[in-house]
Amino acid sequence: LLTVKFLLSYATRPLHIFGLVGLISGALGFLIAVYLTIGKIFYQLDIGGRPLLLLAVLLIVIGFQFVTMGLLGEMLARTYHESQDKPIYVIKEILDERKLA
Repeated sequence: LLTVKFLLSYATRPLHIFGLVGLISGALGFLIAVYLTIGKIFYQLDIGGRPLLLLAVLLIVIGFQFVTMGLLGEMLARTYHESQDKPIYVIKEILDERKLA
């Protein structure tokens, strides 16, 4: 069921799902790194042997990879649509400008 939802919602917009996951992961890793940096500078805590440092680096790298995969997926989707002469977006309704004024 989740696969069907993913394929229907994000088939032509892979950057949205991968970008969201990547940004959340990267932001969480960055917040952990800030926490560790504050602990090291102000409280002289030893952060070298803590698994939290490894988790922060891992989350930042994974976030970067997810955003990069989303960008590559977006480029592939656009290339596919251009090669098939298909529009990327379909206009559902055109509003008359005179009605809006």
